[in-house]
Amino acid sequence: MVKRTQYPRPAKGRTKYFKLNVLPNNLWLNIPAGDTVFDALKNHDVDLKSECNGLGKCGKCKVRILSSIEEISQDERNFISQEEIDQGVRLACRTPVTSKMVIQIEESPSDSEYFQILQTSNTSLFQLDPLIHKQHVFLTPQFANKGAATLDRIKLAMGPDYDDLTASLGCLASLPEKLKQTETQGVAVLHEKSLLDWQNWEKLGHNYGLVFDLGTTTLVGKLINLLDGTDIGVKSQLNSQIRHGTNVISRLQYVKDNAAGLDTMHDILIENLNDITRGLLEAAELSTNDIFAVIAGGNTTMQHFFLKLPPDGIAEAPFAPILTDGIQVKAVEVGLDLHPEAQLFTMPMKSGYIGGDLIGTILASGAVEQEDEIILGLDIGTNAEIFLGNRKRMLTCSAAAGPALEGARISHGMIATAGAIESVRYANGKLHYRDISNIKPKGLCGSGLVDLVAVLLKIGVINKEGLIVHPKENRKKKIFSRVIDHDGVNSFIVATAQESYHNKPIYLTQKDVRELQLAKAAIAAGIEILISDYGIRLEDISRIYLAGALGNYVNPLSALQIGLFPPVNPDIIVPLGNAASYGTSMALLSKYYWQLANELGDSLEHIELSSRLDFNDYFIEFLDFPSSNF
Repeated sequence: MVKRTQYPRPAKGRTKYFKLNVLPNNLWLNIPAGDTVFDALKNHDVDLKSECNGLGKCGKCKVRILSSIEEISQDERNFISQEEIDQGVRLACRTPVTSKMVIQIEESPSDSEYFQILQTSNTSLFQLDPLIHKQHVFLTPQFANKGAATLDRIKLAMGPDYDDLTASLGCLASLPEKLKQTETQGVAVLHEKSLLDWQNWEKLGHNYGLVFDLGTTTLVGKLINLLDGTDIGVKSQLNSQIRHGTNVISRLQYVKDNAAGLDTMHDILIENLNDITRGLLEAAELSTNDIFAVIAGGNTTMQHFFLKLPPDGIAEAPFAPILTDGIQVKAVEVGLDLHPEAQLFTMPMKSGYIGGDLIGTILASGAVEQEDEIILGLDIGTNAEIFLGNRKRMLTCSAAAGPALEGARISHGMIATAGAIESVRYANGKLHYRDISNIKPKGLCGSGLVDLVAVLLKIGVINKEGLIVHPKENRKKKIFSRVIDHDGVNSFIVATAQESYHNKPIYLTQKDVRELQLAKAAIAAGIEILISDYGIRLEDISRIYLAGALGNYVNPLSALQIGLFPPVNPDIIVPLGNAASYGTSMALLSKYYWQLANELGDSLEHIELSSRLDFNDYFIEFLDFPSSNF
């Protein structure tokens, strides 16, 4: 292992703010807990109709809540119709911000959709020591009069610690003119002992960086203040590479089949990221020359596309990437529209299917800093990346779960967008569901699928083997009237034509249940192999962290009910939000965590499940649903 400088471990703190996402402009605001939506918008100069200035007397400050929604207050019923209530309309002045919230303040075009893209994380802050920093420097005129070289003048002014200061040709070429403009004092923009730029002293308080979460489905960009670690803005969009396949396997095949396939994938991604960057900078009234630090993390394939590295080796056994190291290059080398000397860092990886996103998740979880507790973590998608361990030892694996948990290959499945049923419960003999955007349902996303199957298991509509039970076997419960013969096999009517958005019934089919069983069996088998190889018992696991969109929104009790997770106390299951993005931010904001990320890339023990003879045994064992109820 390469010996690295030992940076001090940062201290951690807490935050008491929640994220408020304001559509249609996709504005993200940090709001103190308990402030009303009205006050939040007013304090951030967002226009909202009101005649009573938030006193609750005019009923004009209507907003539509697209995220989870509380019961409407009696005061609001005087101003809001039942139809509006059903659509999630509330008064901004009577709606407190008590959790992460998404609102729409004006009507969007009828063909637009709200995508539930996870942008935030549920982790704490830490002490800052960013990879890029600025230093105020006073220049002594006498050295200029003695004919000292321009760079030497800066070295002398900065002291003996910078005797070995270096600078690129581009930076050197601009130094004479910039020193003339700043005269006796200026600001050195530095990465370690490398000078990136020389600025006016007034720029000392302006130090910004970008963080990119390179998701297969969605891309998230964050603009961060490197001086205090706060998010200035967050912007996201669907990854336009989707047109060439919704998963990395399809995109790898596209690259293999097309001579310019890699160029296409790279160019699409860079165009998306530059669009995100422009939006963030415009909102913050900054320019591309204000950014000197960028860090990006994603799965191994996405990072190869980003760096324009041939991903051929990832597509087939032994699934070998070109590199796994975290690297540093100039941002312009990959096509990002930023300052010519801006430095780009990419997260280290471990293997073809353990990428920088999981390294970031491990950082954010704090597992690698635990000395005694053993942590289990999952980031669930088409591939479920799993880790187990602590600072002393960390195991990882990637389970091919298939796309069912992302709504794909499900008869009425969909990604987490407007109209997707995201949660289901059973009460008083009826199904009650909540869908994204609070409109009539269009289908089921991953968390809704898990909830629905868990509910049907509990009431007996689905049995342990995964069969949807015919109504003749149980006539007492009215819910069984929703079990019908559909195309020759039993299916369950989730929503009737009258109840659905498209006026067509939404079904859960027998095939859908099987797809979920295959997904959860692969994940459960991966977990069991990690536990076995670690040499521990299930009871030795202190916490289970769930990352990513499904991990954040899935009901832990439902996941336990279907056997997605091993049978543990549900209190130890904790959602981390977009932990991959947060862990990537940690690496940018702290030299300690950048070093730790690179050490993780070296020290992780990866288990390749495809080569394990016991995987199939565990897989078959976990196909059935558990007998116990939670």
